[in-house]
Amino acid sequence: MLWFVVTVALIAIITIFCLVRTQRSDKEIAPYVSHCLFWLLIPIISNIVIALSDDPEVCKFCFTVYFISTTVLLYYFAEFAIKFCNFAEKSFASNLMMGIVAIDAVNLALNYVFNHVFSVSVVEEGGEVDVVFQSLWYHKIHLGISALLLAISIIVLTVKCIKTSKLYRDRYIVILIVCILASFWESFHVFTNGVVDQSIIGICACGLFIYIYAMEYVPSILMDEMKKTVLATVNDGILFFDENRDCIYANPAATFQLGMDLHETASGFEKLLALTGEDRAESANYSSKVLTCTKMEDGEEYIYDIEFHKLHDMQGKLIGSFAKITDTTERTKRENVNRFLATHDKLTGIYNTDRLYDSVRQVLQENPNKEFYVVTTDIKEFKLVNDRYGRDYADKLLIRIAKLFGEKAVSPTTRYGRLGSDKFGCLIEKEHYEENVFVQAMNEVPNIERNLTIPIIMHAGVYEIEDKNIPVSAMFDRAFIAIAGIKNEAECRVAYYEDTARDQMLWGQKITEQLDNAIVTGQIVPYLQAQVDRDGKVVGAEVLVRWIHPDEGFMPPGKFLSVLEKNGMIGKIDQYIWECACRILRRWSFEGRDDLYLSVNISPKDFYMMDVPEIIIGLAKKYELDRKRLRLEITETIMMDDIDEKLKTIDKLREAGFIVEMDDFGSGYSSLNMLKDMPVDVLKLDMIFLKDTAQDDRTKKIMSLIIDLAKSLDVPVIAEGVETVEQVDFLAKMGCDYFQGYYFARPVSLDEYEKKNLSSAS
Repeated sequence: MLWFVVTVALIAIITIFCLVRTQRSDKEIAPYVSHCLFWLLIPIISNIVIALSDDPEVCKFCFTVYFISTTVLLYYFAEFAIKFCNFAEKSFASNLMMGIVAIDAVNLALNYVFNHVFSVSVVEEGGEVDVVFQSLWYHKIHLGISALLLAISIIVLTVKCIKTSKLYRDRYIVILIVCILASFWESFHVFTNGVVDQSIIGICACGLFIYIYAMEYVPSILMDEMKKTVLATVNDGILFFDENRDCIYANPAATFQLGMDLHETASGFEKLLALTGEDRAESANYSSKVLTCTKMEDGEEYIYDIEFHKLHDMQGKLIGSFAKITDTTERTKRENVNRFLATHDKLTGIYNTDRLYDSVRQVLQENPNKEFYVVTTDIKEFKLVNDRYGRDYADKLLIRIAKLFGEKAVSPTTRYGRLGSDKFGCLIEKEHYEENVFVQAMNEVPNIERNLTIPIIMHAGVYEIEDKNIPVSAMFDRAFIAIAGIKNEAECRVAYYEDTARDQMLWGQKITEQLDNAIVTGQIVPYLQAQVDRDGKVVGAEVLVRWIHPDEGFMPPGKFLSVLEKNGMIGKIDQYIWECACRILRRWSFEGRDDLYLSVNISPKDFYMMDVPEIIIGLAKKYELDRKRLRLEITETIMMDDIDEKLKTIDKLREAGFIVEMDDFGSGYSSLNMLKDMPVDVLKLDMIFLKDTAQDDRTKKIMSLIIDLAKSLDVPVIAEGVETVEQVDFLAKMGCDYFQGYYFARPVSLDEYEKKNLSSAS
């Protein structure tokens, strides 16, 4: 029996070790394995005691403990099998099994009272004392209960083996086979009725297999399949090599990248070397390396990052190597595009502002003895071009300008780029600059396969670099300052920077920045110039704008209005004057002077920057005006473009009850055509047309015909700019209705106008 005791003792030690490891595990199955191992220890210890003892009472107690613990062990083994095989747990079945186990355990314990399970006796033979086990009727029932519990486990494991994937079948079938063998061994012991239950060894083996396959075992086939599946789905190419550089595995990505067949990977290392351009001898000199290489295939460029690493065991011996091939084509292209966009304009493909300034700075530093010009271009009223012809045409126009600079880059020192919107600039050597070439090119740029109703005019500003140490941005600013001086001119296309132009630009910036404050603080004031009839009676006035500046003093309109026209701020000052006129008319109505009217000017740019009818109609409603007392003066220049839209706007104002006057009639070259198309109520003749009328009978005849034409159209005529008595007599004889000019009154402040005209009337 010694061998049995030693064997079972060793198994007990191993079981304790497995139990400790199981209790430290966080696997979901661990508690079930722990129960099995714990209840396995009790029958093991019981059998050791039975084998070593010859005391019948001790043996009887140990047999009782052994039978009870094996029943509980089989119950927990059944629970383990259900959980391990992922069968749904049934609380009713579990409770039923637990009840059967409890009844069996009670019956086993009552053997001390009824002696119905088993009995033990002492037999002495050859001087040795042995304890003999005698099975009684309930012991057969106990064996049946044990067989039932074991059958549940076997059935669960059998079903799982049938249903599960072959990748997992090993872990279930081994436990199943061990269980069946243990049950046969147990049956053999029952039928042979040996003194010592050697079947405990089979039960212990079953418990240890449960631990191994539930807690430690991972199917090698499963791991291989998972590795292959995962590696097959990654985008990076993966290759494994043995110590002789023979390829033992290549995933689909690698075979594609290296141009190999999926099932013919033997040439993997040679293909890898061919891609990297290395040979075996060179590659043997490093243990890890990262390379970037390019492959052309079917006209497509592929860029790969290749990582190669050798693998060593714990003793430092080479066991193989692996390579990872990462396709960086798209990433590299994106990075190249981002680098390009960081220094180039997205639309035109030429340098952007920062890159242009940097390259200009570098050229100037590298060529200290050469003379250079900075040339900039700008399109007059580009926003209107964009609105009128659309974004597509405007973009084509900008691309044409970029090509223009590219064609003029005749020197390796020439640098050019887009500075934003429609503004371009370049650096060119003085000896290569030709003004007529630039002018000719600027005239050709707008012609993009369509007829243009708006003339597209480009201007160029030129700054000769005298001090190469000033900021490059300041050089280009000065070229743009030169353009500002000719921005409203159509004939002069190129301007050269002078310090006076810079002073004018700074002046323009100054008054532009001060405009809002000037309106709020009352520096911008309305001045009124009287309008009289043929009897000399004052019938109204034109409202003009003046700026009483705290530093500059009294500023006439010519000093600031042109600046506000250029920078688009004229609309703000016009709205202010319109509202001033409405307030004046409102107050005059309270004072009983509904016989006087006021005329206000509408700038051509107002039509682009605001909804003129909406604003003026809103002011008339706000101040409850008789709308015929607020006259609106427009110049014929507003009809230079968008004629249909402008006519709709004028009709809308007239339909709202306002009187529309055509201002400066006769100062342009299309006045008669405008008179034909424009629905106006009053005609204002510009007296510049009558210059030197005393010596020019031809001019007098033309003027007489114009006045007769207006009268035939039932359009009253106001002559503005009247300065002499001769002009008054001449105009009166021709039938002019109203007069305005220095001969009658200069523009004066509101107080002075009211003192002279309103008080005298009262």
